[in-house]
This record gives sequence, C-alpha cells and structure tokens, in this order.
Amino acid sequence: MKKLLFAMSLLAATSTTAQEVTIKGRILTEEGTAVEYATIGIPGTKNGTLSGIDGEFELTLPQGCNDTIAVSHVSYGDVKLPAALYRNNGEALIVTMQPRELQELTVYNGKRKKAKLAGRGMRFAGAVTAWTAEKTGYEIGSIIDVKHAFEVEEFVFSTIRNSVENARLSVNIYSIDETESSFINVMHHPVYVDIPISDKKSEHVITANESISLFPGRYYVALKFVDGKKQTTKDGKIQFPLYLKSSYIRNGATDTPEKIPVNMGLMIKGYEYR
Repeated sequence: MKKLLFAMSLLAATSTTAQEVTIKGRILTEEGTAVEYATIGIPGTKNGTLSGIDGEFELTLPQGCNDTIAVSHVSYGDVKLPAALYRNNGEALIVTMQPRELQELTVYNGKRKKAKLAGRGMRFAGAVTAWTAEKTGYEIGSIIDVKHAFEVEEFVFSTIRNSVENARLSVNIYSIDETESSFINVMHHPVYVDIPISDKKSEHVITANESISLFPGRYYVALKFVDGKKQTTKDGKIQFPLYLKSSYIRNGATDTPEKIPVNMGLMIKGYEYR
C-alpha cells in the first residue's frame, strides 16, 4: 500500500525557482480549436502535465534541461518540441496538432461470443485508494495479452465516493511491445466519464463511442484522471475500491509504467471472435 501511495505522489510544483523554469503554451488544431487534455512532457521522466479545456498548459522543467518535449493526444498525431523551440525567452508556445489517420473498418469472421478483456480480480476487503485533483495526468491499469480478436463494447468501474468538483476520468487502451517501451493509443476519440459529487458507492458503465478493434497482442488498459477542481483543503478526493490483481501506474509523460500489486477494478467487456 505504501508503494501505491508513493507511486501516486504529486507532480513537481509548477512555480519557478532558481533550479526550475516554467514553459507555457497552448495546444490547438489546425483550425485553431483548443485541444483539451493533451499530454505534454519528457518521456522517461516525471516532468509532465496536461492541457486544460482551453488547450493551455504550464510545464516546469529543471534549469538547463535540453530534452525534447513530447505532445500527444488520442485523436491527434504526436508532436515533438526540441529544446531550441521551447527555450524562447519566455514566449508562450503555440503547438498545432493534426488529426490521426483513422484505421480501416474491421470485418470479423468466425464465431462471436460475449467476453471480458480485463477482469477486476479479488476485492481487497476494506481497502481503498484516492485521487486528488493534484494527481491529474496519472493513470492506473493492467497489461493484458489478447489472444483472439476482440471488439470493445463498454468499460466498467466503481467509485466509493467523490468530493472533487468537476472530476473527469478518461479510459485508454494502448498497444505495447514486449519490452513495454512504446505506448500507442489504439483509440481515435477520447472516452471521458464525469464523476458526480456523491458519498455513495457508484458503478460507472461507459459505452465505447467508436469501433475499437483489438488484435492478438499486448495492451495496457487504464483509467486516467484528466480534470478536477483543486481544493483549498485536502478533503477533495475520488475514492476507489482496491482489488488484488497486478497493475501498473504511469505518469502520462513517462513511457515505462511501475508495477504495483493492486488495481482499481477497471473491466472491459465486449465480443471475442474465434
């Protein structure tokens, strides 16, 4: 449990100090529309953040950092920002993203049956974990091996209670290789769920808003905290039940996830083809 809490520690403070510099900017489409909840950061580090609903972001980096900043979003192609571009005497960056190419429609052959791609595991009786609004950008999920073609129908998870205003989560599915060094989101449109204020346990069922086809291979499926009003006190949090099943926690700017012994019970349901 201590390892889980440590893994979900807050990102570095965004204020500029003698050892840090803050990069500011805005993420836009070619038409000038704001790109919300894009991930901006340096892969392999804890230096990362998300753009707001207006596309604006602030990213704090160590003084003298010359690494390339990566910008990614489920609906758009990745953008790389070299140090020469973002070290521009404090001027705000304007980053333009282009839509990703859509996959061709998949037609399945063979027998179809209802199935679960990821199960919850065994309930860790009485155990809970909590996210506060300061933990936006983090995601927790499982790495799974898909053996047969699978069509995603819905995502299911539970919350115990929520006191974070405007709390929003996203569901993501990444294709990965055996080394877990590359994460490519197989979805083309965000799947968001708004969590209402409640002191009661709630089950959340989210229907996939696009055709999501998974072929045999390895995937990382995860819940990500993308938005929530920061509290003036420490009372605001989303609480989740914990399940005894191997899982991984990942900062959106970090390519390699950290393994943890519990998960938050995200299930993926759909149809398996044989």
